[in-house]
Amino acid sequence: MKKVVLSVLVAAALFACSEAKKEETSSAVEHIYKPTYTDNFKIGDPKNVLLAEQFHKYLFEKDFKKAGEAISDTALFHNEDGTSIKGKAAILDFMEKSFTPLSFKNYEIVAIIPTEGENGHQWVNVWDKADIVLPDGKVQKMVWVDSFRFQDGKIVMFEGFGKTPKE
Repeated sequence: MKKVVLSVLVAAALFACSEAKKEETSSAVEHIYKPTYTDNFKIGDPKNVLLAEQFHKYLFEKDFKKAGEAISDTALFHNEDGTSIKGKAAILDFMEKSFTPLSFKNYEIVAIIPTEGENGHQWVNVWDKADIVLPDGKVQKMVWVDSFRFQDGKIVMFEGFGKTPKE
């Protein structure tokens, strides 16, 4: 008799869990603030993750030619400092001037997620951190959230956010 009662309880628990999950996934979220860009993301093309990682690698190696191959001719970069740069040539010039005097140590990707918006845009969102060796030899810790939008295997837009954490 114990086995029958136990079996009924287990079956009821499993049924209750599966019903609760169905209910949870079918209810829509009523946003307080409606996103203006897109609201329905799904996992994007994982190949773009490797492109974003390679782009970082080329910058750290100061191989600006290879970094440039990853950028579309009409790319738009919105940088951490609030500036915007349009066009591959201007972006490469900025990167060369900015990254040449620096060295990156202990680089780590905390999370990297490819996403696709309901509009078909392919993004890779990267949470990363590193120790930056400045020209005077001092080391500055940095953390970033970088978002790259890809089209046809090239970066067409970049949104960068960075800060130096207090220790």
